[in-house]
Amino acid sequence: MDLSVLNKIYENELYLDYLRYHPKWYVILNDNPFNYTEFEKIVKKEYKITSYDKIENFKKQIDFINGMIKYLNS
Repeated sequence: MDLSVLNKIYENELYLDYLRYHPKWYVILNDNPFNYTEFEKIVKKEYKITSYDKIENFKKQIDFINGMIKYLNS
């Protein structure tokens, strides 16, 4: 596997964790290191750390706070 790809993987615990449970990516990244961006997208989607997921979590927190305020005001 390409050394730069290995360094990127070892810098991020989530990537290592994902690789432990999905070892097929070792082969894919070894054959073609340019698939690293696809690997990143899949890991972020799997662990729900995309921008969309962060916005949704923030929205849920705002809704919860609004609900608490309405409850306390009534």
